[in-house]
Amino acid sequence: MSGEGSSSGAVTPLFASASSQRASTPAVSPEKAAEITTWANRTTARAEYEFKENRADWTNQEYGKLLAKEGERIEFRPAGATDDRKSHLMRAAEHLVKRNHAARLAGINRAAEKLLAGEKLESKKSDIGR
Repeated sequence: MSGEGSSSGAVTPLFASASSQRASTPAVSPEKAAEITTWANRTTARAEYEFKENRADWTNQEYGKLLAKEGERIEFRPAGATDDRKSHLMRAAEHLVKRNHAARLAGINRAAEKLLAGEKLESKKSDIGR
């Protein structure tokens, strides 16, 4: 398992040198990099604030969607077994809201990295096949 081609998680010298070359040659000017960083910080702060303010509303919306999707069902449970359907759906709704928030933050970070690399952001609406 400790062979040359194994993926042990260690950084190879080739990768490290390529990474340091990319890091040493900035794709954008320092002023533009500062603007992008400021934008990313501002957008992340706004996303965090909106998440904090709207988390309960979003959770309730997701709960309603899950409840409507699941609908009425016949329950086959042994006597004495508990199945707290509401708490299960609320946990699932909370998980969906957290996942959506994490995806939003990842999108902001991905956009900032692309801009810092000098790449152009593409609109998802213009992609063929969507």
